[in-house]
Amino acid sequence: MTNKKQEIFFASADTFEGMCRELLQPLAGKNNLLKITVFNAPADNKEYYANLCFLKKFAAQQFGKCAPLIAYVAQPCLTASMAAEVTYLPKDENIRHERHDGYTLLHGNGFCELVTEGITPQSPDGSIKEQSAEIFAQLGNILAKNSFNINDIYRQWNYIEQITLMREGRQNYQEFNDARSRFYNRAEWSNGYPAATGIGTSCGGVMIEVYAIKGEKVVSHAIDNPLQISAHNYSQKVLTGKSDEPLRTTPKFERARIVGDTIYISGTAAIKGEDSISLDNATEQAVETMHIIKQLVASENIPVATIGSTYTLLRTYIKNSKDAPEVIRFMEENYPDVPKHYIEADVCRPELLVEIEGTAIAQL
Repeated sequence: MTNKKQEIFFASADTFEGMCRELLQPLAGKNNLLKITVFNAPADNKEYYANLCFLKKFAAQQFGKCAPLIAYVAQPCLTASMAAEVTYLPKDENIRHERHDGYTLLHGNGFCELVTEGITPQSPDGSIKEQSAEIFAQLGNILAKNSFNINDIYRQWNYIEQITLMREGRQNYQEFNDARSRFYNRAEWSNGYPAATGIGTSCGGVMIEVYAIKGEKVVSHAIDNPLQISAHNYSQKVLTGKSDEPLRTTPKFERARIVGDTIYISGTAAIKGEDSISLDNATEQAVETMHIIKQLVASENIPVATIGSTYTLLRTYIKNSKDAPEVIRFMEENYPDVPKHYIEADVCRPELLVEIEGTAIAQL
């Protein structure tokens, strides 16, 4: 398995081009970059796609044939004008990069890993149902072309414009979940679903990012949380909106996965069992969320022998910017040494004000 590393960079220039230069120019010359995920707030879908086009062209100019994959997330950074998570491989990693349009294959000893850019529809003008179906068709083609199975996916990020919006009784998030379920139903998931995040964006339609891995030396296990019902086992009472299915389908993800020694922590909120808690207080929700994550990554909860784990990145989504100062204060005071950043984003339930995801390294 690849030993992917991440760093967080920030920019505060006045223009989008200026922010891109501030972020990317210092990285020029590095040939071990894998992916750059950029967080910024475009005004609308037209600006989103113009910015995405500029990002890709600028990255190609800066890095040439070693250009990293690009994902652009329409979410405001709460501490700067732009944030970027830069994913790279240490130079001593004996990994062969095979770059393709929209994804990269990483070939190692006994495994092959696939990393995608942000997969977007041709146009954000269609319904969430239509966009989701198009994106999963694109993903299915990438997987099939490279002899990956759908159940080789181990981490997925799902960004949905206006995630809780209802249109004629249909919720955007539920429309996405139904499309994901239809796609996932083409595979058997005996080893559990991917770790995943489903989060709102201000515009841009639907976008997903995926990690998948295959090979005889792959070690990957789903991690459940004793404090929460698995999302894929939710009852109908916590699902919202009409569905084309006989029943509304559940969000198909695990609370975390461990792949090699890396724990991929899914988007986590203040949910006990399947019910939201600490309503109307964002800081209390952040406290509860980190308590839930602590239980998730505890040694006794990991399905392989570990002596502990260390957070390597925490990404905090805050629904309302007015709540940001207190939530940030809590996170900075209690996790001062963990790389982290803060994003304004709508969460998958209207009453949830905070969601946190991240990675940790297990001490095996």
